[in-house]
Amino acid sequence: MIRKTLGVASVDVQKLRDEIPVLANVTYLNTGWSGPPPRRVAQAMKDRIDLEMEEGPTSRPVQESGREVQAQARRAAARLFNADTEEVMVTRNTTEGLNIVLSGLDWQPGDEIITCNLEHGSVLVTSLVTGKRHGVKVRVVDLDPQDSRETILGKFEAAFTPRTRLLFVSHVEYSTGLRMPAPELTQLAHDRGAQIMLDGAQTGGHLHLDMAAEGFDYYSIPGQKWVLGYEGVGALYIRRELIEGIHPAHSGGRAVVHPVDYDNIQLNAADMEKFHGGSSSVPLQAAFLEAVGFIEEIGVQDIEDRNRQLASRLKQQLADIPGVHLYSPMEPGLSSGLVAFALSGWEPPAAVERLWNDHRIVVRQVEYPPGIRASLHFFNTEDEADQLAQAVKGLV
Repeated sequence: MIRKTLGVASVDVQKLRDEIPVLANVTYLNTGWSGPPPRRVAQAMKDRIDLEMEEGPTSRPVQESGREVQAQARRAAARLFNADTEEVMVTRNTTEGLNIVLSGLDWQPGDEIITCNLEHGSVLVTSLVTGKRHGVKVRVVDLDPQDSRETILGKFEAAFTPRTRLLFVSHVEYSTGLRMPAPELTQLAHDRGAQIMLDGAQTGGHLHLDMAAEGFDYYSIPGQKWVLGYEGVGALYIRRELIEGIHPAHSGGRAVVHPVDYDNIQLNAADMEKFHGGSSSVPLQAAFLEAVGFIEEIGVQDIEDRNRQLASRLKQQLADIPGVHLYSPMEPGLSSGLVAFALSGWEPPAAVERLWNDHRIVVRQVEYPPGIRASLHFFNTEDEADQLAQAVKGLV
């Protein structure tokens, strides 16, 4: 195994790999689905479970420490966003955050949502369901993953009308790794009186995010993918001045001002707490908190740079193999750590299975465009990228 370092932080990749046990057994290239948890992340959850088991979940010290874990997890999520803590809440997953916004906006018949054909179901399906329920028109922009930045922006610009209310896309498209020109799309929407919501399922812990600088309106991320936590935790950002305009689709005790005045109930209208419908798992949030700390110690910008370098290495090799069709962009500014491709003569599920059976390489299939997707994170090595390329060459 070649020892490499991550950017200016000079972090030893092999040392980091030693913290993630699964990497000793398989070539794990599927972080975009669910990342492999480091040992310390798993231990944080185990320790919390043991504490609740031994001391009781509602004993005073356990309750107090649990509230502190949740407060720290919220602050950790805010750091990932580079946003104020008051603009952030911990959710169960990316899709929950997106639905909080979509179901909370005051839609009017004839309003319009713009999205695109490359989207995950969490974007496309939720848009269509919202449209069906409220009489909202959903405009689906037809993108080719090889489109240039100018072409992408031109296609979206042409889709806007005076009734456009929301531009709703993924920051990084799950199926191709296309990194959308999100700052430009945000400006495009705002100039036309619309808002933007970004699905960050493939960005938290992968790309350096800056809500304050970019002016995004709504942004939702998971905790189990590039952050390397566990399923059951995510985070939602809503720009401060927009919180009051989102109505809670389901309500709990934290949605109102206490004590409750039964004749004149007062909502916590400008507080993210209003979206919490009930209790959440402290052990999962303890793991999330540890995972964010692990990522922060490395540095998200260094992670982003390395991920794109690894992806570029793999894309260059795949592009030279006859019978391989590369979906992911080669342009650095539109690239991410995701690499998607199709193999002549192979259906994606069969190719994914063969890569596992013959080489113990973990990748996944994607449905549209139909292909195979590899996720390259900071802990992956140049050797592993080369191994996948050689295995693909053997298949075709």
